[in-house]
Amino acid sequence: MKKILLVFAAYPDDRQKFFDEHMSPRNQEYADKHGFEYLELKDDLYKYRGSYTWLKFTVLEQMLEEGYVKDGDIVTHIDADMCVVKTDIPYETSKSFSYAIDSGNTHCMGNYSIKVNEWSRKLVDNILSEERFDALNDVQTRHDRFGYINSFWHEFREQASWYSLAGIKRHSDEPFWNYPNNGWHSAKDEWTLYSLDELNEHVEVLPTEWNVTELAGESSCEFLINKVNKKDVIIRHFAGGQQWRKEWFDK
Repeated sequence: MKKILLVFAAYPDDRQKFFDEHMSPRNQEYADKHGFEYLELKDDLYKYRGSYTWLKFTVLEQMLEEGYVKDGDIVTHIDADMCVVKTDIPYETSKSFSYAIDSGNTHCMGNYSIKVNEWSRKLVDNILSEERFDALNDVQTRHDRFGYINSFWHEFREQASWYSLAGIKRHSDEPFWNYPNNGWHSAKDEWTLYSLDELNEHVEVLPTEWNVTELAGESSCEFLINKVNKKDVIIRHFAGGQQWRKEWFDK
């Protein structure tokens, strides 16, 4: 079985230097410890559908099509603005697909793990589906907290695609952990593809410790809905323009 840790990093400013000095060595250490091939892509990155964030699935799709990964292999992706804090726990799903509900209460695609099989291959196709993108990209919906109306897909791209597939409501001030089925089918509509039985069989939702975005003392905490004690953080995610803090990389 092949295991790959996939990271994209190409910043036009000082963040790239920080990534090279801190994130990259930590990612390599983590990969070596748990038997992952560390695949760090920096060159010739391109915007797909106007954004780099789609690459976390388009590159995976290419790897599948070219046979670089095969059934039974695992691909784990983490965003370049993440620090793996607790390196003793391998990030590899026990089902077909896993991700975490972050401290800002989103079903976050900042990191994920996929075990290659028939179901997960189809999942990648569905997330990238041109038919779904054309139909839903410009659809206007209301943000439940702020009340404004705009395109969720324009804001959250591949994450919005997953929300649609699983029937997840755009925003909730109530922790998704308190919803039946973690919020799956909380906004079910004609575009919801997966049944609850299928989701529960194939998708593993990791605790918030695996994707800590909002954190007291380090972020605005405007969306600090799922609180995590600092000592329990497994992956710290400097999302939304937060300061990238060197202290998280100290042993």
